Amino acid sequence: MFKSLGDLDALLEQHDEYRSNCLNLIASENFTSMKVRSYLDNDFGNRYGCYATLNPSVRDYTGNKYINEFEMATHELMKEVFHGEYVDLRPIGGHMAGMSVVLALLDPGDLVIEVSLENWGHGLVGPMCQVSHFNKTINVKYMAFDEDRAVDIAKLEAQIRAEKPKLVIFGGSGTLFPEPVRQFRPLADELGFYIAYDASHVTGLIAGGLFPNPLDEGADIMFGSTHKSFPGPQGGFVTSNNRDMMKKVGETLSPSLVTSHHLFRIPALAASLLEMKTYGPAYAKQIVANSKALAVALEKVGFNVLGKNRGFSESHIILVDAGAQVKAGPAKHLEQAQILCSDDFSGASPEIRIGTSEITRRGMKEEDMDAIAQLIYRSLILKEDAGVVASDVKALVAKFPDVAFAF
Repeated sequence: MFKSLGDLDALLEQHDEYRSNCLNLIASENFTSMKVRSYLDNDFGNRYGCYATLNPSVRDYTGNKYINEFEMATHELMKEVFHGEYVDLRPIGGHMAGMSVVLALLDPGDLVIEVSLENWGHGLVGPMCQVSHFNKTINVKYMAFDEDRAVDIAKLEAQIRAEKPKLVIFGGSGTLFPEPVRQFRPLADELGFYIAYDASHVTGLIAGGLFPNPLDEGADIMFGSTHKSFPGPQGGFVTSNNRDMMKKVGETLSPSLVTSHHLFRIPALAASLLEMKTYGPAYAKQIVANSKALAVALEKVGFNVLGKNRGFSESHIILVDAGAQVKAGPAKHLEQAQILCSDDFSGASPEIRIGTSEITRRGMKEEDMDAIAQLIYRSLILKEDAGVVASDVKALVAKFPDVAFAF
């Protein structure tokens, strides 16, 4: 129990010390620059900025003169970076952004096809249906993936023709390769379904121009997070070039899902957008280079890295089958050695998901990936003492105390 501010300070210091000595390979995390982080300390966190969808100048509360100006300027940055004519920044996370899209576009009884948890989907609509209200009104099925964890185009087309969905959602938490949005645009026009793209994980790569922009490829709407491969504060967004669709989404989002949309994050988001305009292309290029190099290094020490036939990865994510010799929960085992990553969310396999966003922001490059692969191998396969491996982890990360690709 906290008894004084000193207790808070001490625990935060312990956290900072601990995380600074960890090798963070969690694909859904990143490290914001000190400049971006400084913009989280502002008066907006005490204010309400509720507004009318598609008319943000109409505010429910007074005193919003400069808040409105700040939000609209940030909207313009989002439009420029993500190529959407309309933007909504009120979702306070990528999951809420996705919920607003699903609830806005579906009528009771409609079918949505998304990526399953077994294929590293975000678990958007499926878990929504654990709530009885949604379970009674939304039907959900899952698209097939091939052996390289890429969307199986032929099977998905057959599934769509047979099952007639209202909405198909591409993207997930294990996206290795660009998905076939462009290929399915003609079919969407023919059969009349919507294409949505969950960009939560690849927003930084899209912003850097290295990953195809789903809106440019033909998606009707895109939603996502601002804190995974995109190195900004935690939050969510929705963007589209379809005015009517964004009106439906906005009116579903607020006030049903959010009223106070945590305004304090907007200045930090604006700063990170400016940062990405400056450094995004180089940052995204290095992320993918690191992913490929780490995948090769892990293969070299004996791991089965998925996606080999397609070059392992075109994103910040690597999926690794840790092997039969590794029991369930390999990420927990690695955590003891201060190597942080994610287990298979479905619990069906000993796969681990490795992300290269934060190590790239820390300044690591291709030549550092062999050392990381060795640390993972020593911990999972050789079963070396966790303290010994953690000591070597600490020595490695100590070489990279700064933040690259940042103001």
